[in-house]
Amino acid sequence: MDFMKRALILFWKGLTRFLSAIAEWFTVILGMKDDSAYGKILRRIVGTCFTLMVLLGTSAALVGTYEGITGAFNDDSEVFYDIQYLSRNANYYISECGEDGYVENADGKKTITGIKWINKPLGFDSLVCYSDGEKRGYFNLYTGNVAIEPQYAHAWIFSEGVAAVDDEGWIKFIDGTGKVVIDPRIPYYPGAEGYVFHNKHCVVHKDRRDRFGLIDKQGNWALEPEYFSIIPCDTFWILDNGKERSVITDNMQTVIPFFTGSVMISLSDGTIIATMEDHTMKTFTLKGEVIEDFCIQDIEAMTYDTEELQAAGLSDGEYAGPESIPVKAMARCKRYEAECGWYGLMTPEGKILTPPSYSSIEAIGADLYFCKSNEGGGVLLNGKGEKI
Repeated sequence: MDFMKRALILFWKGLTRFLSAIAEWFTVILGMKDDSAYGKILRRIVGTCFTLMVLLGTSAALVGTYEGITGAFNDDSEVFYDIQYLSRNANYYISECGEDGYVENADGKKTITGIKWINKPLGFDSLVCYSDGEKRGYFNLYTGNVAIEPQYAHAWIFSEGVAAVDDEGWIKFIDGTGKVVIDPRIPYYPGAEGYVFHNKHCVVHKDRRDRFGLIDKQGNWALEPEYFSIIPCDTFWILDNGKERSVITDNMQTVIPFFTGSVMISLSDGTIIATMEDHTMKTFTLKGEVIEDFCIQDIEAMTYDTEELQAAGLSDGEYAGPESIPVKAMARCKRYEAECGWYGLMTPEGKILTPPSYSSIEAIGADLYFCKSNEGGGVLLNGKGEKI
């Protein structure tokens, strides 16, 4: 302790003498030659402050240089990872700066490294699809350990116990051990998507990949490949034959026959909404029973400008100048909205005058309406829905 105390005292004395000497030197340079007691004190204060500024600047420069040099040799300190939760026993770490990701278990051990991306399974399946940059394989999200080594050029997520893989140019379905359990003899086409089972069926294409159908878990065609698209929606499938759409159940029973238009299934409301080609809408139960054959989303009253003028005013009613604005009046008919963005005319009593064929409707008179089409043109209709 005594040795350390003496060393600190000697260091402090040496530092103060050094600073005093530099201070004297700077005051000479600055031309401060007053030899009175006041002048000496002033010279020391000015010189000391200037010296401290130089020392602080030099220290900052040295620290910056040191950090730059050490940072160049320690790039790992600049890598940050986002954590994606997999299970109580495993997490996936994703780099924010393009570095490879890795899987770490609950013990802090990195079980898999060099990961480019992952895709989680559906439902209760436990194998995660991942890529090492060259091939694709699977690991168990509950343990973080590799289940099927990366060996496929293309692979898809697990669903209902199986996953599709590209096996030397052919689409095949494997189980959790990597064993091929379904071989539909379908060639792989670049850019192909899907190959995921829903409701015990999977959308696949035929050899030319220009039409789609459904296969079952045995690899048999449950629905022949003759559709332009097949979209799953919970326990339903929406079919598109290129001109019309239809809704079927998971056991291939027709709920809504083919019609021209689009379909939206709302499971929370227990309804199927069909939008027809003329922009009218119908609602059905999930069994295909009609609830409403003409649905309306909104009804609005319309106003028009009369020939009567009033002075323009501020929001609080104060006069704002000599300008005048037309007095507004209520038009007789109302406009209704069926499909979003499509309008028609209706009477005050609720009688439909026109189908929802217009992108906008404006009242320009007490019972005169400008109806604009989606192509940019428009027509004038009277209160009976007749063209003027």
